[in-house]
Amino acid sequence: MDATNTIYNHPDVCNIAEYIKNKLYFATLKNERLEPRKTENINFFSIDNELVYNNFYNDFGPLNLACLYRYCYKVNKKLNNPINKHKQIVHYTSKNERKRANAAYLIASYAILYLNKTPKEAYKPLVLKNELVSFRLFQDASLGPSIYNIHLLDCLNAIYKAASFGLFNFDDFDLIEYEKYEQFQNGDLNWMIPQKLLAFITPSTENKTIYHPPQYYINYFLNNGVVAVVRLNTKTYDSNSFTKAGISHYDMFMPDGTIPPKRILCKFLRLVETTNGAIAVHCKAGLGRTGSLIAAYLIKHYNMTAKEAIAWTRICRSGSVIGHQQAWLENIQYSLMNAGQQYRLKYRGESDMVLHHRRGIYSIVNKLENNKRDHLQIDYPNCDHRNKYPGSRDYCDLPTDKVDKSKLSQILGKLRNSTMNTNTASHDRKKILNKKDLIKCCWKLNDLNASSTQGDKLNKIKITRGTNLRNMKSEVGNENVFSVETATL
Repeated sequence: MDATNTIYNHPDVCNIAEYIKNKLYFATLKNERLEPRKTENINFFSIDNELVYNNFYNDFGPLNLACLYRYCYKVNKKLNNPINKHKQIVHYTSKNERKRANAAYLIASYAILYLNKTPKEAYKPLVLKNELVSFRLFQDASLGPSIYNIHLLDCLNAIYKAASFGLFNFDDFDLIEYEKYEQFQNGDLNWMIPQKLLAFITPSTENKTIYHPPQYYINYFLNNGVVAVVRLNTKTYDSNSFTKAGISHYDMFMPDGTIPPKRILCKFLRLVETTNGAIAVHCKAGLGRTGSLIAAYLIKHYNMTAKEAIAWTRICRSGSVIGHQQAWLENIQYSLMNAGQQYRLKYRGESDMVLHHRRGIYSIVNKLENNKRDHLQIDYPNCDHRNKYPGSRDYCDLPTDKVDKSKLSQILGKLRNSTMNTNTASHDRKKILNKKDLIKCCWKLNDLNASSTQGDKLNKIKITRGTNLRNMKSEVGNENVFSVETATL
């Protein structure tokens, strides 16, 4: 390659970070340009306007797991394309602080998952040559200015640990399921720990409710091994709706926007630790109280710091853990970590042995295995945290300080073209609503305006962005049907 025609000599970019020598780079546009001038030996691409974060207030990232999946697929496709064999691949971003932070998070995460880098190694190229370069801290979904932030490195550490302990695996990841069920109209739920913890929005059977009734979730729960539901908010449905279907139900009420009392925290942790099967947790929006308890479990059992646990919950479910709930997690971080060490010492014989999942969240293989098992009527044993050597086919133990990067690269290989191609069509898919449904949704949202709770306000934002309310109102009365963009990407 001509040395004068490399990315380092291009006039339109600066702050260049090299991830694969003479091949893959990250750069920032300069001189207020919208895009760099094309050259023969450089393949430029950007995701700034392609992978977009759906914010609540001033939060702007990190981008969720689906965006990371799509990004990794895009990079791998470019690197493996014969057309680019002798070209440098450059991911460029604008000077917009929010877009730069998310773009840096994506390429550094890619380096962890596919280039066998540690979080520090993945972060180092971004700041090595210019220490004045910094990335805006990710803010929580509080209304107005917030002092509660997480750093880019917190997100990278979360990705590294989540991959190392098998919380997700992009070689075995159902993007369709993730993007479908995160939408409000499809239940607004997200898995955070495979076959163990799922967060979702409150069900309700109240008059003029905007929420789904409990019956809406039952089939999905039963098909995905959910054996219990934890309700953290006020009662908006009869718990018998779940118990009659064989799903246990637990009430652990705490006011909207608050931190969990010690008795609730202990009760929740004990429930998760002693339950064979998955637990679905909800508050009003399934973000603040729900995310806080799940993050506490991650700190205790996966050796994550408070900010790393918060990062993972937000990567799985945007907006999780709000305001002073972060301070609460940081304050109890070391007591939870110590409790986790004592727990592992007691039940596994070593304080550093952390649960490792053979199948991550949204595992396609796991569903195929479950379908085959059900067809053959074979009863497999479930994993119990209390067992020193779990007998389940889904788990094994890994020491927290001995994460083998070669094993990590084996766990996370190339993305499968078949899954991605299927979802390209899904990305462009539109949902058709009839006139009656549109009117019904409009008056439900108007009824919600009177609510002043944090959860209701967050839910209103979810619904509005998911159904494109402005277009909805303009079309009602004019046409029988119209297209509403889905709430993905």
